[in-house]
Amino acid sequence: MASKINDSSRPLTSVSRLSSQDARSAEAKPRNRPLAFKDGFESSGARPGARLPQLPAPPPVLSLPPPATTPPVPPETPTEPPVSLDSDPMKHIEYLASDALKGRDSPSAGLDAASAYVQAHAEKYGLVGPNSNNPENPFQQKFNVYSWLGADKGGGTEGAHAGHAEHKQFGHKMFQEGFYLDEKMPKDTLKLLNQQYEQTMKAAGQTVVPARAGQQRSVEELKQVATATGQAVNTMAMLPGTGPHKDEVIVVMAHLDHVGVDRKGNAYNGADDNASGSAVLMAAVPELAEAAKNGKLDRSVLFVWTGAEEKGLVGSQYFVDHPIPGLELKNIAGVINTDMVGRWDDQRLSVVDTNTKGQPNYFRDVVDQANQQLADPFDRINRDINVYRDRQDGASFGRKGEDVLFLFEGLSNPEGGGDLIPEYHRQDDDIEKIIEDNGGNKPRRVKDLLLNVINIAANRTTEPQQPQPK
Repeated sequence: MASKINDSSRPLTSVSRLSSQDARSAEAKPRNRPLAFKDGFESSGARPGARLPQLPAPPPVLSLPPPATTPPVPPETPTEPPVSLDSDPMKHIEYLASDALKGRDSPSAGLDAASAYVQAHAEKYGLVGPNSNNPENPFQQKFNVYSWLGADKGGGTEGAHAGHAEHKQFGHKMFQEGFYLDEKMPKDTLKLLNQQYEQTMKAAGQTVVPARAGQQRSVEELKQVATATGQAVNTMAMLPGTGPHKDEVIVVMAHLDHVGVDRKGNAYNGADDNASGSAVLMAAVPELAEAAKNGKLDRSVLFVWTGAEEKGLVGSQYFVDHPIPGLELKNIAGVINTDMVGRWDDQRLSVVDTNTKGQPNYFRDVVDQANQQLADPFDRINRDINVYRDRQDGASFGRKGEDVLFLFEGLSNPEGGGDLIPEYHRQDDDIEKIIEDNGGNKPRRVKDLLLNVINIAANRTTEPQQPQPK
């Protein structure tokens, strides 16, 4: 692992950006114009000859309400230039959660289109594809998805996508409904799959095929009792740092997939889960790219939009199990996962900033500091979702000893605790619900907080003093 990061005596260099309030005022007028498809797809840095999946037609444009405006700034007061629509998460949520992408299942043409959309946005701002193991397209990491042959996949539940069980709890256990199989998988992952195969088949009343030799089935044996469902993709983009720690990497991630369509072809659009988190990452790219251009980003930042999270954290586990040259665990100096950050009011947020033993990790102080740097800090940063720590993509890194911060919209009680949104894994998880709750200001404010967190993490220079449990 990379040397962990902690407070430095030198002043922190702020990422050049607008606050949410400034951005709302500056962007209010442009946001009312129709969202042109070219806004998110023009790529000045595209590689010659690179082929991207065919993108569906743009969705019908919603009349998104402009953010609340603030009193005009006097002309003599210097102001930062307005950020573009690319820095507004709501623009990206509108596309990712459109009917045209048909629920972004893993695998599906809709997920491929979402991946192409993300890649074009990253290339537009000069980010590079880091996956040298896939020279055909280094922005992608592809993997085959399997399920257990003959086992009940949960598709018979009313209100659940065909082949995807209805979840009442947030998130998914590792390989809960799907998994990957290949000859390079680590021994501990193979052992886990053997155990899970036996448990799944017994629970479904199906015959367990014994191992040919010893107690553990080989990858090839498991393939014979599994069903291949297709190829999914992790989409990644690297923003190289410019300082002495540029070989260390802050991983910022969100799952791009959702649960697809029902048997009648009706899409589960997943606006909150997790078009919101994916869009927040996209919206952070322009301002971070500007910071790197100006020499204000010490460490590198790797953006990862995972696939097959809804199958059971498959994409994140595949990434951890298949290191990319230069992006091994030893290079990682912190992981931030953003999942479901669009709903409720825009003054509450829940975080997980603990390790697998429940002790505060490096990010405990970082997120509090980042919040206070906001022009309008969140009133409530609740630490009420530790029960979900191992049911989100960051857990794949946490099990390897990495410091992980999980950003989440919060539960129904503004002061902490309660239930998930009622639309969780339902077909009415649409962008209109985000607009009804907070006018789109919640994902915008989460983006501002994320920028502060990344800025602190990327520019710290000394060894950490792990916080003591409070």
